[in-house]
Amino acid sequence: MTAVLVATGGSLMVVVSLGAMAGELGNVSIWVWVATAAIGGLQCLLIAELASRFPDRAGGTAQFAYRALPQGSPTLGALSAWCYWFAWTPGIAVNLILAATFLEDLFLPGVPPVALALAIGAGLYFITAMGLKLSTVINATLALVAVGVVALIVLGPLFKPQVFDFSQVLPSVRPEGSDGGLGSQLALIAKWAFVATWSAYAAEMASTVCAEIRRPEQKMKRVMSVSAVICFISFSAIPVALFGLVGVEGIQGDPFDVFANAGDLLLGSTGRIFVELGLAAVLILGAETFIIGSSRTVYQMAQDGHLPTFFAKINKRGAPVGSIAWDAVVIGIMLVVFGTSVVDVVAAANFGYLIVFVLMPIAYLVLRRSPAGRPGSFRWGKFSVVLAVLLSAVNLVILVVGGIQWGWSVVSVGVTVSLLILPISWATRRHRARTAAASPEPSDAVPVLSSATETAP
Repeated sequence: MTAVLVATGGSLMVVVSLGAMAGELGNVSIWVWVATAAIGGLQCLLIAELASRFPDRAGGTAQFAYRALPQGSPTLGALSAWCYWFAWTPGIAVNLILAATFLEDLFLPGVPPVALALAIGAGLYFITAMGLKLSTVINATLALVAVGVVALIVLGPLFKPQVFDFSQVLPSVRPEGSDGGLGSQLALIAKWAFVATWSAYAAEMASTVCAEIRRPEQKMKRVMSVSAVICFISFSAIPVALFGLVGVEGIQGDPFDVFANAGDLLLGSTGRIFVELGLAAVLILGAETFIIGSSRTVYQMAQDGHLPTFFAKINKRGAPVGSIAWDAVVIGIMLVVFGTSVVDVVAAANFGYLIVFVLMPIAYLVLRRSPAGRPGSFRWGKFSVVLAVLLSAVNLVILVVGGIQWGWSVVSVGVTVSLLILPISWATRRHRARTAAASPEPSDAVPVLSSATETAP
């Protein structure tokens, strides 16, 4: 259940870049969302097998790159895990800012959004530190709201077709000023596919808690399949529904108003209020799910020797409080420094995210040839080899071509922060080696996450 809730938390992340993408691509952007969501779902097939065979590593998707070389590579392992953490950390800030802004508009006029975001964030980090059981209860409640909002937006036009304009969905409407040949259009598609992956690949987040699920060798196939379906429906059907309801021009406005207007068209003032409150709840859920995945990635990096052992500290509830504390400090600084302007930070962070998905399929190809794995786990057929090669190649193209479209400032920040872990990892591993050599009983041992009480979805 927890793993599926994590995926549900990302189901409405389309809100972050939907309007900006429509401003340059028009309703062609619908098919960018569909394509990237499909790629994200296919990647879940590979992740499901890896998480089933090797479930003992917290952090999920990013942890398998260690085996991108036959003998293992601490460098690639550190790079992938760090890039994954770097990718999702801005997501916490974005969700907190958006949720705080919406709540300020609705109930708390005059309250600074940044201050409200800090307060919400503090509450979420406290909940996360209390362990997965409490997080699951709260997230389940918020997830029901998320499902309700998605159902209203997606299914509403079926019951009220007169408010839905099919001409706004067909891939022919482009915004004014988007002239250019095929090459420029493909470049724009690559540019926005680069950002869309940050949201549309969200199904993979279900793997981040595989180390805390009981009998993951039996459950991860189902968990990843359900997560992939949830996210594919969300990131495919929601853009279609919103374009048909509010049109190309309407969708380029404030994301809060876009969803609220859609709710108003479908159910009047009741639908508007439901969508407004629901969207704020879903954004808070999204922030919480990012915190869960992000903190566990940092924990695993500390356990692998890439970061100091403080980040692997665990409390009596089995929660990685060392990495949670680090995450909270970073997010607090980010909110204070960037305030409501974090779009370029997200674009830079996505540079790191795509590195993870270039490495993961390569690691899959290496590990597929290995007989190692937990007894009772499963393996896909030969088709997975072709799939892994295609996925790695597609992600590499999106990374290079799409990243360049955002400008060298974004690329340089992405590259610099992504590579920052390499000297940190080297220095930490060297320190631990010296400590181990000087002492018969190494003092840098780290604890292991405890399994949560988990039921199959």
